[in-house]
Amino acid sequence: MIDAFRVAVKTFKDIWGEMFNLVLMNVFTLLCVIVIIPGPPSVMALYAVCNRIANDYAVSWDHYFAAFREHFRKAWLYAIAAFVVTALLVFNFWWYGATFGNEMWVQWVQGAWLAAAFFWLVINFYVYAFYMEQQDRRWRVALRNSALVAGANPLFTLTLLVVVGLLMVVALAITPLFVLLGLSTWAMFGSEAVVNRVNLYRKRMEMQTATGGETQGQKREV
Repeated sequence: MIDAFRVAVKTFKDIWGEMFNLVLMNVFTLLCVIVIIPGPPSVMALYAVCNRIANDYAVSWDHYFAAFREHFRKAWLYAIAAFVVTALLVFNFWWYGATFGNEMWVQWVQGAWLAAAFFWLVINFYVYAFYMEQQDRRWRVALRNSALVAGANPLFTLTLLVVVGLLMVVALAITPLFVLLGLSTWAMFGSEAVVNRVNLYRKRMEMQTATGGETQGQKREV
């Protein structure tokens, strides 16, 4: 949980430091989503910028539009797949209740579908950020990494989702706030979380490598 709050603090700092760019890009991305066709690639472009910010790099509109062009096709492929999965989850939850009424077992089935929907939300909190962070730019890899991190860090993930969820509720209640920073805030939290987990994993691997090297050196001395 401490790591989650550290990520939240860093996210707020980074949003404050890049407020001007993030506000303009948030408004532009929201307009693209409303227009529909440029929507998915504009979201990818926003995540590309947020990934750079989370890694402490400078950002500009050049980075935004470069990512927009580069990931246009893959953004739409995932958007369609994500829409289909979301629609199936919602449909199955509704269908069991509408078809079988108030049977006791129906509540358990609906609960299972609700849990699946929540896990799908968790995965999508990470997946775009992972796609941008990883070298292997494939959605299958990003989905696998998202599921693994969510499963291995449940308290970390839940804490961040609660924080960003509350922020989204406030932003939606105050419409101008959502227009200015809603999408950027969600993307920044996901990007900061992924960068934090990836850096932690790299540190652990470096420590294991160093420990392994020391052990081999001790064996040779013996």
